Amino acid sequence: MYTGLEAAEAYAVAAERVFGDNGTFLTGNPGVVPIFVSNLFQSLEISIKTAGIESGIFSMQEARARVNRSGHGIKELATLAVEKLGGDPFDPIVMAMTFGNANSRSATFISSMIAAPELEKTRESYASRRLGYGEVAEGDFGLIHPISEWIESVKLTATSLPTTIQILTRWMASPSRSKHFAIWLKQK
Repeated sequence: MYTGLEAAEAYAVAAERVFGDNGTFLTGNPGVVPIFVSNLFQSLEISIKTAGIESGIFSMQEARARVNRSGHGIKELATLAVEKLGGDPFDPIVMAMTFGNANSRSATFISSMIAAPELEKTRESYASRRLGYGEVAEGDFGLIHPISEWIESVKLTATSLPTTIQILTRWMASPSRSKHFAIWLKQK
């Protein structure tokens, strides 16, 4: 079996591969857009779920109860994490998950995937798994541009899960209930 980190990274790498060299495969084959977008959303969902469970923020049972309609839901999982952490909506989980990402706009991409109103239909389409039943209509899956930076942000978020887990574990152990946090990590 694969770890959460391996699975999250695999979905991001698969999306990267579908994008192709400079997006030529994706733009030349618009029918793969829903698959491409679903891979990125699946990667982020696994990242949030793994970070939350491994750091002790929430249990698998809590995660499943939160996303009861289909068992999938990025916004619902992020909301659960933030409720447990405290802080302003989505900032705590996004900051922890994008800490140290080489792409300085990673937080913007991850925040958009979690809560941007313009991606509400995309989140719903992804979570409902309509793609698997061929029930996809035009506009059900939106893209975030520039696509190459979007892919990089999701991939970096997946590969940095050990750091995210370390940050969240320390945050949970902190006696402070401040909406702002500072975590000192010993870098290797």
